[in-house]
Formats: sequence, structure tokens, C-alpha cells
Amino acid sequence: MRKVIFILALSLVAMQNVRSQDPVFSQFYTSSLYLNPALAGLEKDVILGLNYRSQWTGVNLPFKTFQFSAIHPIIQQGVRTKHLGGFGGTLFSDEAGPNREVVSQGFSVASSYNFHLNRNGNHLIATALQFGLVQRQINMDALQWSSQYSAALGYDASLPGENLISDRVTSPVINAGVIWRLVIDDHLGPVKMYYSGFAVSNINRPRGFFLDRRETPAVLYKIHGGYVHSFGNGFEISPNYLVQYQKKTQINVGGYGAYSLPAVTSKTITDLKVSLGLWYRIDDSFIVTSGISTSSWNVGISYDANASSLERSFQGANAFELSFAYKINIVKEMRKFSTPLL
Repeated sequence: MRKVIFILALSLVAMQNVRSQDPVFSQFYTSSLYLNPALAGLEKDVILGLNYRSQWTGVNLPFKTFQFSAIHPIIQQGVRTKHLGGFGGTLFSDEAGPNREVVSQGFSVASSYNFHLNRNGNHLIATALQFGLVQRQINMDALQWSSQYSAALGYDASLPGENLISDRVTSPVINAGVIWRLVIDDHLGPVKMYYSGFAVSNINRPRGFFLDRRETPAVLYKIHGGYVHSFGNGFEISPNYLVQYQKKTQINVGGYGAYSLPAVTSKTITDLKVSLGLWYRIDDSFIVTSGISTSSWNVGISYDANASSLERSFQGANAFELSFAYKINIVKEMRKFSTPLL
């Protein structure tokens, strides 16, 4: 009986994932183009980044989500270099169920253009469009049905199951985004950066499916923003937020603190920075994040402690997430300002 209940729960959770909310990363700013394609316009370096998220493994209903983003800036050289924008691409994969019963995969390309609001480039608005393909499928061979259970043997793979889902669905997807950013740097006091963004995903409503009928994924709206304050003594703080709506609202609020470690000798890395963050996904989970970074790379790790009714019903309904980014410097400047660490 427990196996039958498990199969029913898996089917319901998997189907809900297909037709409701797109996955979200706890380290949302490190997911770059997956969060907002306009982030391609804020980076003056070539950025290669990835995120991996493992969720609900403790209740045998796992979700595994992966994304990879690459960004290349567009710089106008001259007496005063101008950051015109950037372009990039992203790969995405989301798997639900212990046997990859429900799979969503896709790729997209993005192009961003910057509108400068002052001469030195510290105040700008980045806009972007993103085009791609997404494929959704349900692996019928991996599903187990109540009709495949017998009193004598239990689960019997030779018994016929259900035939409810048609072939995989592939369709184009269109996303868009805009980000406002202001950097205040007088080279004497603390550096401050303000930023706020808005993104829309699934603008063209790509095709989806649920049981015997097609259903398009809902449009996803994201509003995000925050503040970075860099002190002269090596400390940095950054409160930020993410609000997204896709049939229902999800709110992440929190921030991180970071400290640049002083060099021991002249041969050591002089920009090594460690960080620690705490967020709350309202009515869902508490998120603890730590990271280490330099001017060339950063690594982040986070853990979601589920605080919803799911944790009271199933122990271990938590999540683990890993991020990594590598930067290739193509513009030589004393100080650069891009996106937050986490």
C-alpha cells in the first residue's frame, strides 16, 4: 500500500512541476541569464557559470536542476571605453522523480544593450531579449502504476501500466529583461551600488502537456534588486530580494556579508574573499549560503532547510545547491562592478 501511495504522490508532484512554477535557484544571482537576461549587460568580463540544485532527496521525490550560462561583453574601445552591452547563452535541465520520470531541458541565447545615464558608465539601464527552445517529456517507462502490482509478487514490470502521455513536446521560448544599476564611487569613501531588475519568461507561452491535453506554461514574472556596500576595511554587505509570480507568488529576502582576506606575502592572492549569507523564502524555507571568491572565480554552496508543511509531513524535504563561476578579464580597470556574489 505504501508503494501505491508513493507512486501517486510522485505522479502528483511531477505533474504539478510541469504545469505550475519553473524551478528557482537559492543562489539566484549566480544563475545569471537564468534569472534575468539583462544581466548580460552588467559584466565587463567573460563569465562562465553553472548552478546545480538537488532537492527533496530525503523523501524519494528528488528534483535535480542544472544551468550553465556564458556571457561575453560588448565593449567600445576609444579614449573612454564604453560598455555597450553583452550577449550570451544558457543551457538548462530539470529532472523530477527517482528515475527521471519528468524531464525539462532547453537552451537559449540572449543579447543585451545598455543605455548609459551618465558619462562614466556608473549609471545605466541594461535591456535584453532571450530566445531559445525548451523540451518537456514524461518517461513512461520509468513510471510505476497501481495496475502493475499484484498480491502475490508486488510490483511486476511485465504487467501493463497506463498510457496517458503523448510524445515529448518541443517549442520555442521568448524571455525579456531590464536592469537599472547605479554605482557611487568617489574613490575616498565606501563604494555603494544600487540595482533593480524585472524579467518576464515564457512570453510566447511555449507548449506543455498535462495528462491527455496540452497546457501552456504560465508566464513567469520576476522582480529583484538590492544594495551593495563595500567598506574600506575589506568588509562588504549586500541585502537583496527576489519576488516572482507564476500562478502563485514566491518571495526571497535576505543578504550576505563578505570579507576580503589580507595578503600574507606579496605572492599570495590579494583579493581572496569569503562570504556568508542568510535568506528566507517566505512560507517555504530558510537558506544558508557560504562562498569564496577572487577576481577570477567564485564558488558558492547553500542549504535550504524546509520550513513549510512538507517538512512536517516528510522528514528530509530540504535542498542542496552548488555554484561556480569563472571570469576571463578582457578590460583592465582598477575597480569593476557587476552582480552580487550570491
